[in-house]
Amino acid sequence: MEDKALIVYICNNGYAYQAMDEARRAGARGGTVLHGRSSLSTEKQKFFGITVHPEKDILMIVCLESQKYDLMQSINQKYGVTTEARGIIFSMKVDNTVGMRFDAIPFPEK
Repeated sequence: MEDKALIVYICNNGYAYQAMDEARRAGARGGTVLHGRSSLSTEKQKFFGITVHPEKDILMIVCLESQKYDLMQSINQKYGVTTEARGIIFSMKVDNTVGMRFDAIPFPEK
């Protein structure tokens, strides 16, 4: 079985679902969105010249290692750090999964 990776995308509030749509177009099967707050403060602050909003979304996608680069690139192109989303993205190796299928299963069309 092919190695897996976890893609973590952190962005300003409201952009994670759009980023997930972009990842789906690039072949992602699904993801999980978490809503949170930055630990910096409750007010907007400048950090290295970038306005940091306190509300954040976190999108997590477990994918096959062979999909990782394409998925990360597709998200970053439209919702990266230079966009309104101010999204940062990184990946981590996943050494084991339980209850996840990565073989081809047809999805119902929307």
